[in-house]
Amino acid sequence: MSHAPQSSEQDQVVLMDDIPHPDRDTSAPFVLANERLVAIVYRIAEADFERFGPFSDDDPFCVIAFMSAAFHQFGPPRDADLPAYFLTSKGLRGYSAHEVMRSSLVEDSWGPEYSLEGGLRHFVLTFGDSTFECVAGDCTVAGIYGNGDIAAREAFSLCQ
Repeated sequence: MSHAPQSSEQDQVVLMDDIPHPDRDTSAPFVLANERLVAIVYRIAEADFERFGPFSDDDPFCVIAFMSAAFHQFGPPRDADLPAYFLTSKGLRGYSAHEVMRSSLVEDSWGPEYSLEGGLRHFVLTFGDSTFECVAGDCTVAGIYGNGDIAAREAFSLCQ
């Protein structure tokens, strides 16, 4: 299933302030998934260290969990191509986490009843070389860890 860019007026992009911003230089995100949960791991932007810390000598990574996941993908656009992406005019920003309210992806793929009553939500995280999209029941910070190895182990344990 791919979500072709379109010019839908219904999509409304909202910045999620409770999800850490990815680091611009070394975010190197990766995903672990099973049939019910998707976890994405990435390095936190230094600007968020104080908000999600304190961190001293740590290299903090977060695990973001998407519960009751129905769809996920990594792909275009990369950060340099965001200006041409149809969601950018709706508020999508680089190196950030977003929720797409009244999502055309959810309505076109599962029907309007799933975006209103069915509990499927559309999330978009933007990184340097890719964009991550996930349709799921919910999204939360599952944990923030002092380094990538610990975060990877914790993400793996969530998906077992």
